[in-house]
Amino acid sequence: MPNPCLIIVFNHRFDRNIPVLDKIYAPRFSNIFYLVPFYDGNDPRVIPVYESSYFFQSYFAQGFHRFHRKEFTHYIFTGDDCLLNPSLNEENFLELMGLDEGSEMIPEFMQFHKLKEGGWWHTKKAVDFFTNRPGAQVKDELPSREEAIRLFKRHGLEIQPLTRKNIFGRKKVDFLNKWQSFLYKQFHLQVKWKKYRKNGKIELPYPSVGSYSDCFIVTDKTIKQFCHYCGVLASIGLFVEIAIPTALVLSAEKITIEENLKLKGKALWKNEEVAQLENQHGRSLANLLDQFPGGQLYYHPVKLSKWKNDL
Repeated sequence: MPNPCLIIVFNHRFDRNIPVLDKIYAPRFSNIFYLVPFYDGNDPRVIPVYESSYFFQSYFAQGFHRFHRKEFTHYIFTGDDCLLNPSLNEENFLELMGLDEGSEMIPEFMQFHKLKEGGWWHTKKAVDFFTNRPGAQVKDELPSREEAIRLFKRHGLEIQPLTRKNIFGRKKVDFLNKWQSFLYKQFHLQVKWKKYRKNGKIELPYPSVGSYSDCFIVTDKTIKQFCHYCGVLASIGLFVEIAIPTALVLSAEKITIEENLKLKGKALWKNEEVAQLENQHGRSLANLLDQFPGGQLYYHPVKLSKWKNDL
């Protein structure tokens, strides 16, 4: 029988949300830990962590020795503003999700060479893999590039050179005018990344992949190596939504993405979508949980400070 641990991750310090989250999850999960930046309180379940929210993969490496126990079979990671389906509990989560007991779970895999018109602003951080933040020697802590490519192939993931559109999309850089944007892109493509240029494209210096990362599951056989790689990738300043899926691919034997689950998550990307959800339920947590869609894995974001604690 599975014996999961629920780990709730805070991007920023909001201690007042902990009692609310307890009301939501304590009846369903026996083992809960909170990773909270700069926490200095006395709750033994709260693990203080120290890092920018852009690199919150570091939280897992810092907290590993506090939340890891031999009896746990799965580690369910979710954001403090990522509200899980209220039917989900420690006994039925595998069955409800349709997740194999030996598989990890992450929402998606974003392969950078498949990005089209819009691109993804953080793709350039994958090209700057070893140079985002200097001061750490990590090459001996990671599989070789050749071994990493083999591990990626094991999960059906390809590593191919990137085009200008894959990296920057078609639009100008948001914080620059048209000509500044053109020069910015040319500098990176022709000068900064010259050593990665091959046949008019840019080679990734190290295999990497992107993913939405506010809800994922790691098994007991993978958790130690996964947390180690997360710490390594935090030390070089790799953006969190590249670091987490990359660490998982490097450490896991089997990974299931959301499209292959029974339950699918719901990410609210626009302010209007967030407002619509809040208005639909009168900002009542009790109402939201009572009317939570049965086939949905989570809502994100649900900013608890804006909702009535009427549970």
